[in-house]
Parts: sequence; C-alpha cells; structure tokens
Amino acid sequence: PSQFGQPFAEAASCSASYYLSNELRRSLSSGFPVTAPNPQPNTEQAHGHSKPSTSYEPGQPTHTTHPWLLRPGELTPGIQAAEYAARRERLCSILPPGAVVVLGAAPTIYMAGIIPYGSYRQDPDVFYLTGISQHCVVVLQAGPSKPGSTGSSCRYMLFVEPPDYEREQWDGARLDIEAARAEFGADEAYCITELQTRLAALCQSAPVVLHDSDRTKSHMFASTSATVRASEAKVTPLRPIMHTMRMHKSPAEAAVMRASAQVSAAAIRRCMSLTQPGVPEYALAATFEYECKVRGAARMAYPQVVASGRDACTIHYGRNDKRVGPRDLILMDAGCELHGYCSDVTRTWPAGGRFSSAQRDAYEAVLAAHTACVAACKPGATIRDLHNLSVHHLSQAIKQLGLVCEDTSVEEVMHMHYRTFYWHSLGHYLGLDTHDTHMLGHDKPLGPGSVITIEPGLYIPDEPQYGHLRGIGVRIEDDVLVTQSGCEVLSKDVPVTVAEVEACVGSALAQPGRGV
Repeated sequence: PSQFGQPFAEAASCSASYYLSNELRRSLSSGFPVTAPNPQPNTEQAHGHSKPSTSYEPGQPTHTTHPWLLRPGELTPGIQAAEYAARRERLCSILPPGAVVVLGAAPTIYMAGIIPYGSYRQDPDVFYLTGISQHCVVVLQAGPSKPGSTGSSCRYMLFVEPPDYEREQWDGARLDIEAARAEFGADEAYCITELQTRLAALCQSAPVVLHDSDRTKSHMFASTSATVRASEAKVTPLRPIMHTMRMHKSPAEAAVMRASAQVSAAAIRRCMSLTQPGVPEYALAATFEYECKVRGAARMAYPQVVASGRDACTIHYGRNDKRVGPRDLILMDAGCELHGYCSDVTRTWPAGGRFSSAQRDAYEAVLAAHTACVAACKPGATIRDLHNLSVHHLSQAIKQLGLVCEDTSVEEVMHMHYRTFYWHSLGHYLGLDTHDTHMLGHDKPLGPGSVITIEPGLYIPDEPQYGHLRGIGVRIEDDVLVTQSGCEVLSKDVPVTVAEVEACVGSALAQPGRGV
C-alpha cells in the first residue's frame, strides 16, 4: 500500500496528455485550455483587489475574459446565448399573454459560519433559462403572439445584487446591472431592492403566476413568495413545465454531456489502471476527483462510491475508508459535473486483476442484462420498460446462479424473489442534475435527446446459504443518449467486458517506472 504513491503521483503526467489531446478538443463544443489564455483586460489595483476597467462586471467567465473556454456567442461553454434566449421564448410561448414566471437562484451553502461549502452551484432551472451561475432573481413575462411578428414574446427581467465593493474584496466580483443586459441579454435589469415593488405591479395584472412554493431556500424567496401570495393572480407551479422542457437535450447540450461522460470515463479508467490489493478506497476516490478536475470539471456530481468486498452490496456506500483486499471486487460509482452537466458511471472490477469464477458468473449476468437494456433503449421506450427487461434478465440469472430453490420458476423469481438481489430502478434521467427531471416519472416515452442511465445490478447478501457467491455486489452503469433510431452510450470509453476490465486493472503499475 505504501508503494501506491508513485503511480498515484504520476497521474498528472497522464492527465496532461489527455488534457491537451485533439480528441478531447473535438469532443467538447467549447474545449479546454490548450494554449496560454490571452492577457486579461487592463485593471486597476486597489489594495490588492483587481477592479476591471470595463464599464460592467459579468461576475463569471465570458468570451472576452476567457476566450480559451468560451467561443464567440457562447454564454456558457458549448451553449450559445441564442439557445438560452430560445429556451425563454419557448417557455413564454406556451403561457397565456401576461403570465409571469418568478424564479430565484440557488442559495449559497455554508460549511461553517461564512465559509462556503465548495464552489457555488446554481439552481438547474435558473441555469437552463439564463446561463447565470450567480445570485439573482429571474422574472419573465409572456407577451402576445402576433402573426408574422419576429419580435420577442418574452420580456426578460433580471434582479441582481447591488454593488458592494467591500463584499467583493472577500468574494470576488459579481454580476451587475449593465452586464445583466449586455452579456446575459436581459431586456430590463434592476437592483434586487426593487424586486418587490416591480413584481407586485406585474402580478397585479397577470392571469397566472408560475412560482414554486417549495423552493424555500432560493434567493429572495421570502420576498417573492409574499409578493406572489399578496396578488390576486392564480399561482401554479413552474417546475413541472421546466422538467418537461429539460427532458430532451439539444445537440449542444448532448455535446457537453458527451464530454462530461468522457471525463468521468477517463477518470475511472485511471482508477482501474492504478488498482492493486491494499489500495485504500479513499485513494481511488481522490484519484477520480483529481482526474476529473484536472480536465475542467467544477465538482463531483455526487459523493463517490468506492465499495470493496461486501460493501459493494450497499448502494450508496460512502465511507470509502477500507483497504481493498486481494480477492475483493471494487464497485466504483462516480461522476462529475462539467459546465453544468452531470455524468454518472459505475464499473466493478477485481482488485487482483482477475475475476474469480463466482465473481465472473455474477458479473457476466449483470453485463448480459446491461447489454440487453442498451439494445432496447430507443425512441418510444420508457425507463419502466427497460427496468422490466432488466428484471427479466436478472431473474433468469438469479435462478441459473442457484440463488433460489431449484424448483422456483423464473416467473416466481420475477414476482416474489428478485428484490432480495436487485432492489433499485434500472436508471434515471440525467442532465443538469444527477437525478434529473424527476417529476417526469418512469412512464414517459423517451425521445431523441433524452439522456438516461442504464445501471442493472446484482447484490448477493453475505449469508452462508449463498455459498461462494455470498457478499458479491456488481453494478454496471452507463450514460445513454437516445437518438433518432436507437441510442449512443456516452460513457463507452470505460472498459466493460471481462477481458477489457482484466486488461485494464493494474496496467499503469506494470509500465516501466511505475512498478510497485
């Protein structure tokens, strides 16, 4: 275990070559930094604090400040400002004239006192409509649709924090009124102190106000909620409409999600290649995070699961505090968030580089279910359809593996016994959240642009009656984009067959200069 440090430290050199590769540059619609960034605009130094000489402050990367990250016209990496505007137009187009949408940004989460917990993460609906990753309140008003008109049917208002130079000395520059118009395309922008007065006037004549009463922690919720309640307008939830809009990804969104999956795929491959008996679970978790962040990921999409031995049967195992045994399987469930979009990938591999006979049997049973479900993923299918298919395949495997009495039929396993060994859904929607657009349910037909996870698993309790299979947990998960005629596995670059997995495990340790 003490010799794990050398290949672990040398991950940087491997990452650098991937980071600069043409393949990755092509896969991203925006690209990672491959050349030195252009010099920043002239600044004036004030007590060590840099104040831009431009007339406004966007508070986040733009093409002007980060030309290596954003191309001309992009508001966020890979997504054009025009696409964000089209989303707002689409939302307003399905609302009655005069309808008002009110949506507050996500709160800052604090670790202790005034210390924020990691980097700020925006509410996915706010991000989807605006591309803004800062505090604000978004207000939209639907306008009348006029035949033959090319003008906007959506009045877009942003309410932003007032200037506070002392606060900026601690937290950095933030979005101001001028940038809200110039960079983010707001028709009108105001200081947040004007929110109640202006919102009250809008709600007074609105036939309906779309506002989610359960977003209690959103920015300025108390003010917006009180103002909306005080109006006589009908109030209806916004979230169901937003989830429907977000279900089908645009080509630009799909490209960013593909890149996010490729980053997670590369990180898991690296973890597999550095695996040897005795490696701590937390070292693999740290390797994954490093490999993702050096490729541009802002954060993990969720806490990494690195579960060895019988803990692979614990779905959300998060302790990651054991050393891996020589005969253990390692189940890693991990994903990153890249430019706002999440990936979610799981692989299971043998710590010693070779599956035992029992481990191979369980693994190949899950792989067969996974392969069948990917093949069936196409327009018109539902997550429930695919889940039922996985239950059928895994029920057959449960019987063939001898996990139930010999005289138990496959049908009986499907109806009474499979949940002992497979108790979660096959998958979920994926996008700006890991468990994305959850309000849609699992019976909505998938269509081109839908992205889901496919993650069958088999978890055999660590009990004597299961013999040599006891305590084995296997899950295989990929991110899958539905296309016009079928699907594309976005995370296909992670080894998945038995031969591929065994060839990858420990491969970095066998290279010259990387021995144990």
